[in-house]
Amino acid sequence: IIDCRAMRTWDNKHDTFTERVHKALFTKDRHHICARWQREEGCSDHHDVRHICSGCGLSSHRAQKCSRTQEA
Repeated sequence: IIDCRAMRTWDNKHDTFTERVHKALFTKDRHHICARWQREEGCSDHHDVRHICSGCGLSSHRAQKCSRTQEA
């Protein structure tokens, strides 16, 4: 997703954690996170501080595995 202006998750249970700024992914408090790591194939770059879930902010999983993700 390149542009999403939602303020709440799909089920309206949580505030959104991230936002896109000029195609880059940032937390709401302006910390840059790795968009590649969110995908199923992941990221091999060594910037682990940016490897947090864009859905909830935890480092234990990426967005593809987040419990806040809408099921297909």
